[in-house]
Amino acid sequence: MKHLRTSRLAVYAALGLSLSLISFFLLDERVYHLTRVTDKDAREIWLIITDLGSSGWMAIVLISLWTVSSILARITPENPRWKLLARQSVFVFIAVALTGIFTMVAKGIVGRARPYLFDTEGPSGFDPFVFQSSYASWPSGHTTTAFAFVVAIVLLAPRLKYILLPVAILAGYSRMAVDAHYLADVIMGTTIGTIGAILVYQWLATKLKI
Repeated sequence: MKHLRTSRLAVYAALGLSLSLISFFLLDERVYHLTRVTDKDAREIWLIITDLGSSGWMAIVLISLWTVSSILARITPENPRWKLLARQSVFVFIAVALTGIFTMVAKGIVGRARPYLFDTEGPSGFDPFVFQSSYASWPSGHTTTAFAFVVAIVLLAPRLKYILLPVAILAGYSRMAVDAHYLADVIMGTTIGTIGAILVYQWLATKLKI
């Protein structure tokens, strides 16, 4: 996964986009009724779970990790692990930030209505270039950052994939459960987060010596 050719990544991107479009035309409305949670107590739980995809806590953790590891690298220069950890935290931060920014711009341009507007807009409601939260459904930002964060870490520590990838999937599912996104949005967020993290790794791996 670390050294996938650009042509292959382009194929994966096209596949993700195709699956997202198929979902938009054939599945989103059906899946919406199956996944949305209306029970108040269950919804509260899903609202907690959905924060797994929030870039806010990721930024705090990564900046804190970089700060601590950088300080320890200066205090114990004979231990190269701290310098490596500092560089790795920079890589993960950039992967999350760049994919998040890309998704944010795409959301505003596309302007798809959120599922909580289903009764008035339905799954086919659009208002492009408005850059409003209620019309920022495609792609899913939380799913993008969740997968960018997880894939970036997995690229550094492959053994963690069995633990972290299910967490990213859960974060993506939660966005449908809380009426924030449709399946097509989650599929595209997964695609952007995954491919984006790989591209950032290929760009920075040599430069940061990670």
